[in-house]
Amino acid sequence: MPAYLPTTLRERKREETSRALARAAYGIVREQGVDAVTADAVAERAGVSRRTFFNYFPSVESVLTASVAELLEAAAARLEERPVDEDVVTSVLAVVGDPVDLDLVERLGVLAEAGESNLHARTLMLGELHAWVDWFEGWLRGRLGERPTDLQVATFAAVVMAAAEAAMRVWARDAAAGTTGGPTFHEVLGDALGHLHPALDALTASP
Repeated sequence: MPAYLPTTLRERKREETSRALARAAYGIVREQGVDAVTADAVAERAGVSRRTFFNYFPSVESVLTASVAELLEAAAARLEERPVDEDVVTSVLAVVGDPVDLDLVERLGVLAEAGESNLHARTLMLGELHAWVDWFEGWLRGRLGERPTDLQVATFAAVVMAAAEAAMRVWARDAAAGTTGGPTFHEVLGDALGHLHPALDALTASP
């Protein structure tokens, strides 16, 4: 992380097929629920064979997390592009407020809703999020320098991740309850992180 960029035609083709399978799995979750996601169903929807599916993903579970991984890679790339002299809270809020691919953010919201009714799916998604924290801590250390302690950096990363998880739970509960006309997942996520601004500013302020 950030996202690996394929360079050859073969690599680009593999990347396109992988993304097509991830989108197919997401479409099935959105329309039929997570229990309907099978290798055969995903392969058929993506227009490939079952064998091709397993050439790209070792399990059905792994294709469910592909959209989450894709979103986190995009977020990592955007954070790397932010000005180096910008405070980290502003950088995080800017990336959330103006994502590269809004469809990816909403896809995460739909998968979060699925996780409310399927503990296994929720565990898989949270696993991807927590794995990303290691990269995020490294990015924070690069931006904040040596002044903050390791505990401060880890706390900052954990608080941001906790806000993202809270946004997922609240949005998913409303969606599962059939609440209409409410904010999008993207808006809920931005609000959750926005509430943290004063606390995170204090955490990273110069002594």
